[in-house]
Amino acid sequence: MLDLHAPIEPGKSAAGFEIGQLLSDIESELKDRRDVTYVPGFDLNAALSANAGALVIRGMGSGASIHFGQDVVRLIFSSDGRLGCIYVFDQKSGTHQGMGYLGSYKGVGTGEPLSKLTDLEPYEYDDGDEMYYRLDAAGDYLPGLAIAANNAEVSEHGSTLIDGYCVHDWTVFNAKS
Repeated sequence: MLDLHAPIEPGKSAAGFEIGQLLSDIESELKDRRDVTYVPGFDLNAALSANAGALVIRGMGSGASIHFGQDVVRLIFSSDGRLGCIYVFDQKSGTHQGMGYLGSYKGVGTGEPLSKLTDLEPYEYDDGDEMYYRLDAAGDYLPGLAIAANNAEVSEHGSTLIDGYCVHDWTVFNAKS
């Protein structure tokens, strides 16, 4: 189940979860859990700040989401209950500062300089998603992984920290139930 040290595998897994896992299987294993339904006026920031276990949210988008702690790990499910996106984050502030995700991609964890990745392989910032994506030799996005970090010139990547990673398979959200 939840493993804050698990490696980040593009398009496959992070935090001890695998893309395609069923919401029902994960929910049955959650011990310290709170279920809420998102409605207009729901204060998500307050709920996350107070969250010490697993916060299961329904009604926000087409599928459910599970947030662990103060959003150190976030799981996003399709309308048919399959895990399509795993976010892992550094914890920069609040009660749990410095207690973010401890796993890594290619040996680079959250809270580390973006240059540790951009020196290894090419990336491009997507203004719409506000994330960096890996590029193949033709300059096309490689599926399965996005990097959450501030948009910065390449010369600034050494001082730009990685806020988080997004492991995903967007086809999970496009599949017919």
